[in-house]
Amino acid sequence: MPKASYPELLNLPATGPLFGQLMLRDLLLPDLLGKETEAITYWAGRSLARRLPVAEDDLSALFARIGFGDLASTASKRHQRLYTLSGTTVATRMANFEAPDFRLEAGFLAQSLQQEFGCVVEASVAIDAHKQSVTLTAVLDEKTPQPKTETHITLAAL
Repeated sequence: MPKASYPELLNLPATGPLFGQLMLRDLLLPDLLGKETEAITYWAGRSLARRLPVAEDDLSALFARIGFGDLASTASKRHQRLYTLSGTTVATRMANFEAPDFRLEAGFLAQSLQQEFGCVVEASVAIDAHKQSVTLTAVLDEKTPQPKTETHITLAAL
């Protein structure tokens, strides 16, 4: 449910693509999917990542390009990767919606890393409303092999 009224949402400083994303992500999908929104958006993110396989080094640029926000790697261990998602998209969604869902981004990240490393990867979301950022924690299970992506899309090809 939005915190702002529809006229207020129409006057956000967001540009056309961001405005459309906000309407679909935070208004329409929760109405259509109900209690299943979080699970379905996570798996939708994984599905999108299968279609856009990129190297780990290109994830930040891809996240920015498709309007997810600014993705920064904050820590990297053998079995875990931490990322911070921030920027205009994230701040706008947090400011204008009571419970913005970032599981689409988490699913996208998990699948991207799974294709890169060839093992099962699951990602979780922690929202920090004070900092207007999201921490995405990806856990790698190297004991469960998965197919690696042989070819990556270059951002110039998108």
